[in-house]
Amino acid sequence: MASGFHARRAGRRSRPGAARWCLAPALVPFACLMVGASAAVAVELRLSAPLDWQVVQRTSPGRGSLRVVGELSEACPAGAVLEARLVHGDAEPAWQRIGGTVTGRALSGTVTGPAGGWWRLDVRVVHEGTVCAVGSVGHVGIGEVFVVVGQSNSANHGEERQVTTTGRVASFDGTAWRIANDPQPGASGSQGSFMPSLGDELVRRLDVPVGFIARGIGATSVREWLPKGATFPAPPTIESRVTRLPDGTWSSDGAAYAGLVAGLEAAGPRGLRAVLWHQGESDANQKDPTRTLPGRLYREYLERIIRASRQDAGWEVPWFVAQASYHVPGDEKSDDIRAAQAAVVNDGSALAGPDTDALKGSLRERDGQGVHFSGPGLREHGMRWAERILPWLEAQWNAPRAVDGGREWSRYEPLPECHAIGWVNANVRAKDSAGWDGVLDEARWGTPSPEQAVGRDWDWGITDAQWHEAVRTKGEGSREEVRFDLWLPDDVPVVKGIVVMSGHGSGESLFRRRDLRALACELQLALVAFIGNPVQRGFWPHGLLAERLQAFAATSGHPELEHAPLFLYGHSNGTGFSAVFAAREPDRVWGWVSMRPGITFQVYQPRAARVPGLVIFGEDDHFLARPSREENLAVVPTIRRRHDAVWNMAVEPKTGHGPGEKTWPLVLSFLRHSFAARVPPEADPRAGPVRLVELVVDEGHLGANWDAASGGYQALEVAPYADFTGDRAGASWLINAPYAADWQAFQRDGEVGP
Repeated sequence: MASGFHARRAGRRSRPGAARWCLAPALVPFACLMVGASAAVAVELRLSAPLDWQVVQRTSPGRGSLRVVGELSEACPAGAVLEARLVHGDAEPAWQRIGGTVTGRALSGTVTGPAGGWWRLDVRVVHEGTVCAVGSVGHVGIGEVFVVVGQSNSANHGEERQVTTTGRVASFDGTAWRIANDPQPGASGSQGSFMPSLGDELVRRLDVPVGFIARGIGATSVREWLPKGATFPAPPTIESRVTRLPDGTWSSDGAAYAGLVAGLEAAGPRGLRAVLWHQGESDANQKDPTRTLPGRLYREYLERIIRASRQDAGWEVPWFVAQASYHVPGDEKSDDIRAAQAAVVNDGSALAGPDTDALKGSLRERDGQGVHFSGPGLREHGMRWAERILPWLEAQWNAPRAVDGGREWSRYEPLPECHAIGWVNANVRAKDSAGWDGVLDEARWGTPSPEQAVGRDWDWGITDAQWHEAVRTKGEGSREEVRFDLWLPDDVPVVKGIVVMSGHGSGESLFRRRDLRALACELQLALVAFIGNPVQRGFWPHGLLAERLQAFAATSGHPELEHAPLFLYGHSNGTGFSAVFAAREPDRVWGWVSMRPGITFQVYQPRAARVPGLVIFGEDDHFLARPSREENLAVVPTIRRRHDAVWNMAVEPKTGHGPGEKTWPLVLSFLRHSFAARVPPEADPRAGPVRLVELVVDEGHLGANWDAASGGYQALEVAPYADFTGDRAGASWLINAPYAADWQAFQRDGEVGP
């Protein structure tokens, strides 16, 4: 195992490569004793992933995921779970439950953590509150990963070996990771490379570790990098990787290409940032002119390599292609090869790498007489690569992307936990004399008071000034990355409204649903989603959303986003956004949805009574029974009676906490009909805030509420307000006849009809 793997055992340090946790017999429950033959037998945990000094590709500016794989020396009891933490220095962060499985002796999972490192990764197996085994990997990083291929100047043929000055650059040899001091493992040659220099510059600019998978081979032609069996009319100067065929043509043995693919596979799907290609010298201006490759064929072959690599990798791996054709003074470039390399970039197959033909004189070996780079040349070579990569990297986070007939933007921001509504509850809100603690506290539900469902809500009357004072005195808390996403349909001159989704739970998937995007195209709507602990369950102050919409208005060229009316969606505790924001800004919200509310105290928002609301419960959702099913189902009828609310609720039979494919048509129907009822057709948010239509209760429809005692699918009465025979005051209020028909079908059949 790698040298950074830490192991622990009670009372003494175990041998390297293993982790042992020996628990005193008196403290071990019987279930954990069964892991070994007796209490005296410790459980050994070996981690095979991640590796020591490994860098994994970050998925956003501030986040990434580590795949965890390990094996226990003895089978683990059923029900064991995985916990992990990323540690830096002397800090002792809390253990976190991670997604994954422990099956018999095998364990696997995923740890999501902040970009950066080196971190120490601690992993432990826990069964019924007892720690059964612990292991750790001493150095892991979440940053940027690159595969480097080409010929000698992409490998270890420089005049001086280089070392990383930051100590945060690593390289992979196919088996193990190590600090990336030259020579780089996996590439030919035994001298210097540009990778330590490039890595250090990226570390300095990005403050994340950088990993390289080097596969360069000295003196290779682009022909030798073709997949196995690819043919060409004339051989390169060196024939060891090509074969002459009976018809006089030549073919590649595929060995170099196989090494490239192995590097891509080692990183995993989307596990690297880009391939860096530096090659061309062995195809340009050869002493034997028959071995010189025409530029048109160079372009054809390189594009074939790029296409094949993407197909084998299973995703569109970005490639950077350098301008490289230099040999020696007097033979400093090949216009034909350079034009071919530029064409690969210009036609969109690759991105432009540095022009290294411009690096001459003292930047080349033997006082400028050789083809390889000197020590200063290697360092300059790395800087030139960084100049190309860094602006492109920045654009990956902020540049618009063409998706589903529209454009999508993302904004990443490190926001402190003081924006979270739970932080406000703990640090700003004045607690009542009863000491009620029902906000985002799943650990202590307690016994509800008789009036809890109807006498409490989240309207705490806190001013922005009070919030700012609390932040000043108590500190803003730790920061965590938050992502805001915007999607706009193409060819929409004016956005008529915005659907805003908390990404908590199902919100992220809803944002990307094609049926929602098709409806957004039809109605000329924008879609906005946000995810991250400081905001996804609701946030403070509420002006935070307006600020982000203003920023999107500027970057998208749609200034009307600043004033466009809103439709809100929140799942589970995301109701802390959808219902609470609707209460805070009722004049701007045309409708809102609470999908499987985590706590119904979030839903009880009298100030949102005049904003159409849809609350969808799952019949088998464990949250529906906490603290009681009757109390949760009473919220909408009660607010209907007390505040004449234009709200409706639906119970989806035989479903749990998550919505399914049959759920979304009801949500989209509610969105469509509430938009038509509330947003005037002539409204133009470019002129300022839109005045929404005030709904008249007795002009709508009513639906009988689902009966908890009967359960399952129910044929419920639906009728115009004046014709409804049931309890008008507490029945679900339905916008119009078409929506009432969809709602009725959903309760009767579990789905909306065609």
